[in-house]
Amino acid sequence: MSSFENNEDAATYRLNDDIAVVFTTDFITPIVDDPFTFGQIAAANALSDVFAMGGKPLLALNIVCFPADRLDDLEEIVEGGLNKVREAGAILVGGHSVKDHEPKYGLAVLGVVRPDRIIRNNNSQEGDSLILTKPLGTGIISTALKAEEISPEDTAEAVKWMVKLNNISEIILHLSPHSMTDITGFGFIGHLNEMLKDRGLGADILVDEVPLLGKAGELAQRDIIPGGSISNYQYFSCDVQKRDSLDPAKEILLYDAQTSGGLLISVQEKDARQLLKLLESEGFTESKIVGRVRKLKENEKKIRLV
Repeated sequence: MSSFENNEDAATYRLNDDIAVVFTTDFITPIVDDPFTFGQIAAANALSDVFAMGGKPLLALNIVCFPADRLDDLEEIVEGGLNKVREAGAILVGGHSVKDHEPKYGLAVLGVVRPDRIIRNNNSQEGDSLILTKPLGTGIISTALKAEEISPEDTAEAVKWMVKLNNISEIILHLSPHSMTDITGFGFIGHLNEMLKDRGLGADILVDEVPLLGKAGELAQRDIIPGGSISNYQYFSCDVQKRDSLDPAKEILLYDAQTSGGLLISVQEKDARQLLKLLESEGFTESKIVGRVRKLKENEKKIRLV
């Protein structure tokens, strides 16, 4: 069974020697204008926690908070969510709605996993390679769209990645990643911090290898940065050592609060190249080896940006 101590992506409960259930929920406010696309993104975001634990979604329930005078939009949102639930191989079995002034949509998701195949978010090993499967910057792009500082056309790259499911194949899972988590509200650095928690481990991150969305750096240079990303920086940067020449716009992207972000995978170095090749064949074409797990020395910062 999973517990609260390790900030795992979903709850797990072993039913017997062969089956454990994985349970999670997530819902968000609109981050794009198109209702169907928003539904896809919200559903992909919620389903991601099951994938991050190595599980397979079975059932999903809609969670809806919505104004009563915009039901046409709601129908499209739910259709978008259903589209992703079906793509994930799960079944949408209903849900619950309440009236609210601000639209919100997401899912509660039930999945299954073999108890001996659960992938924790804090089981990295010294010497592991770190792989990131999607580019960073969706928080900044979404903020720019709300502020009308970017065109819908220029958000297409971000949308493409946000609607992509994190349903990596059994072939990849059989390479036995030591640890895995999805990058969401705490940003890349925040979730990496959780991955290294209480294990006497640190990580060296190759900043120039971290994949970034094309427009995100330009927007960050213009200080179009969501509050959540700034909060992440304020909270997590105290345990980060950076090189003096690091561009502040690139640095803040490492803390950017993501929606439906990619997976961060910690795997033995000998398997990293094969895993990367498989990820690319499954459509994660921006996947990169972005760092390495190391033993943490006394008085040393946990994360080094090199």
